[in-house]
Amino acid sequence: MTAPYLSVFLPDTSRNRDSLVVAWARMLELGYAPRATPVDEPEGCTRTRCAGVHRGYPGSEHRWALTCLLCCKDIDVYYSHMRDRKDANPAPPRRHKGCPYSGPGKATARAARYAEIGRAIPDWDTEARAALVA
Repeated sequence: MTAPYLSVFLPDTSRNRDSLVVAWARMLELGYAPRATPVDEPEGCTRTRCAGVHRGYPGSEHRWALTCLLCCKDIDVYYSHMRDRKDANPAPPRRHKGCPYSGPGKATARAARYAEIGRAIPDWDTEARAALVA
């Protein structure tokens, strides 16, 4: 697996490096990986949202070019949509939109796919864990 790295436009500061460690761990936990095929970084991107996707961790409000390890589909996601929400209304982790392994009805297929690609079923995926036991 590739070592964590920042997008080229994101300044190399201690805060960004700390965020990178957390975001990279979450990316791996959700079963994603940096996209293997190159993505052109957007021209003139700033700290505000821009129209393109980025290689490497781009910060929480920019699209990150990733690949789903379960379905092998290239996806563009915001880290802010991947991170753990705590507060009064926590949201459990979930697969990306359109993933054929998403949802409770696909738990058995998802558990089999984790085994096929040699990944442990994440602790948060209780449905796939239950399907494995059944």
